[in-house]
Amino acid sequence: MNIEDNGGYKPLPEYSFVYISEDENATLPDVSDSLFNANAQGIRFAVNRTELRADEPFIATFNNHILPLLRDKKLVLRRIMVRGAASPEGPYANNCRLGKERTQRLIEYIGSKLDNDFDPRNIQSSNICEDYDYLIHLMTLASDPETNNVKKIWQEAKGNEQQCKLRLQRLNGGKTWLRLKQKYFPSLRQARVMIWFGRKPMPITTEPIIQQDTITTDTLITEYLTATPADTIALTPTEIPITTTKSPRIPLIAVRTNLVHDFFYMPNFGFAPGGNIQLEYFPRKGHLTYNIGFTFSNHRHWQDYKFFQIRDLQLEMRRYFRSGHPYRGAFLGVYAHGFAYGIGFNAHRGWEGEGGGAGLSGGYTMKLNSSGSLRLELTAALGFLLTKYDPYIYGNPITGELDGKYYYDYLGNASQFKKRNHQFTWFGPTNLGVQLTYDIIYRKRKGGSL
Repeated sequence: MNIEDNGGYKPLPEYSFVYISEDENATLPDVSDSLFNANAQGIRFAVNRTELRADEPFIATFNNHILPLLRDKKLVLRRIMVRGAASPEGPYANNCRLGKERTQRLIEYIGSKLDNDFDPRNIQSSNICEDYDYLIHLMTLASDPETNNVKKIWQEAKGNEQQCKLRLQRLNGGKTWLRLKQKYFPSLRQARVMIWFGRKPMPITTEPIIQQDTITTDTLITEYLTATPADTIALTPTEIPITTTKSPRIPLIAVRTNLVHDFFYMPNFGFAPGGNIQLEYFPRKGHLTYNIGFTFSNHRHWQDYKFFQIRDLQLEMRRYFRSGHPYRGAFLGVYAHGFAYGIGFNAHRGWEGEGGGAGLSGGYTMKLNSSGSLRLELTAALGFLLTKYDPYIYGNPITGELDGKYYYDYLGNASQFKKRNHQFTWFGPTNLGVQLTYDIIYRKRKGGSL
């Protein structure tokens, strides 16, 4: 069946998965598997993964060229057809889960861009555990010499994917399976989409038509729907100024401060705020980020013999888990830090030392403004720290003379004294955070991003 014969739908140039009809209420077509395989486009996933990747080319295509159509008031979104799938290697039950979740991830992403008045019943979704139809389609396009063998096995299996897998794994002593796995299977880990629009009738007006130099989205569609084959061939991507909607900026570095440290209160000491700053680096790909931070506190109350002086350098690597945006939502991390301190509560209780620690961090980050450049994070850390220290007091501990100096609390032979005679080890919670994060440096825009 030719889809253009049903409802007058025609694909847009360069975007064969988007169809538009001049009739706002045109009958929606029935789409065969072969037609979907030939025209649908979408997102590829990593092995055994279901989260969208920011570097996926379809994201840039969608944001720059399809999103303006979704927001065009002269078009009516009629149907979105989404299908997710997995490649055949791995357990069958897990492949069914992957196909289903990949379908849902793409629906969630597209749904986040739709107006509230779109009827969700017009989203038609399906998922395939192991996509042998698309495998055969790819082999046919590549003129693969074993296409007919694979096609015959699939036809004889009569839709039984597990039976087809067993026969393909035995074909040619397993050599065919290994070659298919390497050459074609990565393209089967995907979720693809086709979209249909109807065009609202043009209003009748008596105003004179003013010639414009810029081709708008609406004029592009109108000209294409009435074009001759020669006109259609003449259209090139450079003539389509649809990229009027700016894609989100991609952060490179963010600055962060912990409000718990900024307004810190120490029992037996009092209010002791400290300056702290962290920088977070966002790689171009993936969900990992890298952090470096420094905390500084320098409270000295000489008259009360109280001191709270901290120098703490922290390193952290985070892994964010949210699909649809790589740097929001829940995260887990690993951290390490080193510190030096001088703490005194009164003339007879003070400690000076150095130490370090490591452990696991975790939390949740949420946006505070529309762009997401300002975020609030709730965090906690669990791990260990080890410190070596010496207690100190005010006045000479041997003679008892208050000579205006501080001494290590040591009564032995001075010639045998060695610093850091005491040690303390802690396992448990090591940090809490209510943090504000702000993106300060962005990457140079190269198309859309998540």
